[in-house]
Amino acid sequence: MPRVRRPALVVTFPTTAAAMSCEELCGKRGLPGRMIPVPGEISAGCGLAWKAAPEDRDALEAGLAAGGVPVEGFHVVEMLEFVK
Repeated sequence: MPRVRRPALVVTFPTTAAAMSCEELCGKRGLPGRMIPVPGEISAGCGLAWKAAPEDRDALEAGLAAGGVPVEGFHVVEMLEFVK
């Protein structure tokens, strides 16, 4: 399968506990995305980040804020993805 560069929303966290809280909250609330290692071009407090589509930012921001999950930042970066 070929890979192409596409923009992705990467949410970073100040601690690993915050990243784990995000994963749990997103699973319970059906929020889009998945856990990834922080891409090299982003500096973050912990080594984990949440990856989603850029258009999902508003839903993630609102959901994480409502759930009390501390966020370090929201970044849009070009990432390689497999295409069918």
